[in-house]
Amino acid sequence: MEQPKESPPTGPWSGDLRPDVTMTPGFGWRVGASILIAIGWLSFLILWLFFYASAYNIFQNLAIVIVSVLASVGLLGAMWAPWGMRMAKTAGVSQKCEPDRPILMTVISVATGVGWLIFLMIWLFFYAGEYNGYQNIAVFILSLVVVGIVNGGGWALWSMMRGRRWF
Repeated sequence: MEQPKESPPTGPWSGDLRPDVTMTPGFGWRVGASILIAIGWLSFLILWLFFYASAYNIFQNLAIVIVSVLASVGLLGAMWAPWGMRMAKTAGVSQKCEPDRPILMTVISVATGVGWLIFLMIWLFFYAGEYNGYQNIAVFILSLVVVGIVNGGGWALWSMMRGRRWF
């Protein structure tokens, strides 16, 4: 009795058409740079903690570590995003432009998130040391509530202006 044949994989890169991403232009230097960024961040963190952290309080050290993580992730994202978009284009994946795409609300959401991170870094570095841990947690929660109200209210207003039903 003959066994049924498996159907070939489907998708934009099915079968023998799947590219070897390690051979795509720009992949090698991005991997090398990613490794250097990771080693550089770990080196910075070790040097910071060993030589400089004792001069700052816990909240200032936390702010510095978060800023260093954001800088590293930002570098990696800026480096890998063009390659990922090029690979998506090669695979035939395209983003269709919708006429009612909320570009303004997307920008406001991103700006609110970046603004919150900036507020958090400033608070941790300059003001958090004057308050106890519970008060700092309260400030953190309150800042999240404000961001939620701004983003949620903005998106709800956008949705109501478009005449969409929620239920």
